[in-house]
Amino acid sequence: MEKGKLEEPKVLDQLHLFYDDGEKALTGKKQYTGLIKESSTVLTFKLPIIRDNGKIDTLQAFRVHHSYHCLPCKGGLRFAEDLTAENVEAQAFLTTMKMGLCDIPFGGSFGGVKCDPKKYSPNELERITRRYTMELSRKGIIGPAIDVPEPDVGTNATTMAYMKDTYQLLYGNKDINASAVCTGKPASQGGIEGWDEAWGLSISRGIEEFLAIDSFCKKYNLTPGLKGKTVILQGLGKIGYWSGKFLISAGAIIVGILLSTSAVYSPEGLDFEDVVAYYKANKNLKGYTKAKECVEGPCVESVLFKPCDILIPAALENTITINNVDKLQAKVIAEAANAPTTYFAQKMLDYKGVAIIPDFILNTGGLVVSYLEWLKNINHVKLGRLIKGWERQTKVGILSLLGKDTAAQDRANGPSERDIVNSAIIEMLKSTVKEVIAKAESKNISLRTAGYAIAIERIHKMYEEAGFVI
Repeated sequence: MEKGKLEEPKVLDQLHLFYDDGEKALTGKKQYTGLIKESSTVLTFKLPIIRDNGKIDTLQAFRVHHSYHCLPCKGGLRFAEDLTAENVEAQAFLTTMKMGLCDIPFGGSFGGVKCDPKKYSPNELERITRRYTMELSRKGIIGPAIDVPEPDVGTNATTMAYMKDTYQLLYGNKDINASAVCTGKPASQGGIEGWDEAWGLSISRGIEEFLAIDSFCKKYNLTPGLKGKTVILQGLGKIGYWSGKFLISAGAIIVGILLSTSAVYSPEGLDFEDVVAYYKANKNLKGYTKAKECVEGPCVESVLFKPCDILIPAALENTITINNVDKLQAKVIAEAANAPTTYFAQKMLDYKGVAIIPDFILNTGGLVVSYLEWLKNINHVKLGRLIKGWERQTKVGILSLLGKDTAAQDRANGPSERDIVNSAIIEMLKSTVKEVIAKAESKNISLRTAGYAIAIERIHKMYEEAGFVI
């Protein structure tokens, strides 16, 4: 730890502190709250792989099933050099809370391999993925009815295609649902339209839903709606990019963008697509000349503390800490990443009257699209295929009765997969936001504490009604 900085609890310990706050807000039974809090299964194992040069590397790998209140479990697969068992447990715990809050019938899980994917060739990454899948399958840890991974940091649709292919080769002759072993796959492998933008859509629409609630805006002295709101965005990965696109389409103004080694800021607004194009061409924002400020190295974090209406941490954990929270000038912290705000930083922001829209509300679009992809694979039919023609005929009939011209009738169509995904995300957000606001206002607690309380209550009820196996 750097000299002069205060040390904070580890990520898992911080999440447990948030959980304890949520538990205190419960009014009903608490018999199973201890069970809900702890991980059910924690697996750590060695993963040997052959490098392209013939050398054998032995990597550390993890998979955690946090909760079995619903099956299958569901959670990310991360390839990262700084991955630890504690971090994997934290992510699995947070996934369970998201599932409970949003009433999605999965338990929480998470896993990964401790490696830097940038140091491995595509062929080596394929071998890592296939070996990881084989090890988990051999141990009975993954499967369409057991645990269904999805991409996270360092993994992508290609990773999921390798996982699905490996599992299907092993069990496809006995399990007709083998393709549902993971989600986030390419469309050709049973993936779903709308996957890439799902997180960004839920973040943008989630913020929009909160800013449409009068009591929320009055409490934090905000004007309703996203139009004209200034935004600082951390990260230009999948989450950051799509969040930016949807926010701009809703009328927001991106004034700052931070990456790990460079950042840009213009108080009057940035040309978002131009910044993205520059980033794609150069892999960073160093030397970008169309912003008022362009900073590099240790100074990057300074953009985090610029004035704005909404700050969106969309990278990794512990972005906002007890050591930098006093420098923030944002009116709203909208968490796109998992656990970007530490427990004690949250307490300080609550005291200062800064709105915090927590991660397990905003970035749950990925859980919805994962659930829909799993259902698609289990049902063996593309979403909307069975009703699309009927809906088109119905719409054409109505337009005809209304006397609309042929051109209007030709534009009538049934829903695409993307339409179904987007509408499901929006409906989930509407109901979740209303539920969290109602709980927070009735108990006079933070949005995060209210979210935890709802999740714990919902999971507790499932254990209570199902009984306990002795």
